[in-house]
Amino acid sequence: MRKEDVSFLNQLARSMEETALNLERFYKKEDVMNMNKSKRLILQLQRKISEVLS
Repeated sequence: MRKEDVSFLNQLARSMEETALNLERFYKKEDVMNMNKSKRLILQLQRKISEVLS
């Protein structure tokens, strides 16, 4: 795996961690619209990670 790929994966993982924390905050606030946005972003990040690893 190239160094650029590792760096990109690290960035994606940090973004996913931050988004998961936001999702938890939105859940506690019962903010359904932003919860859904966060869930979609997490799914997009997961797809990107899978692409890089493939």
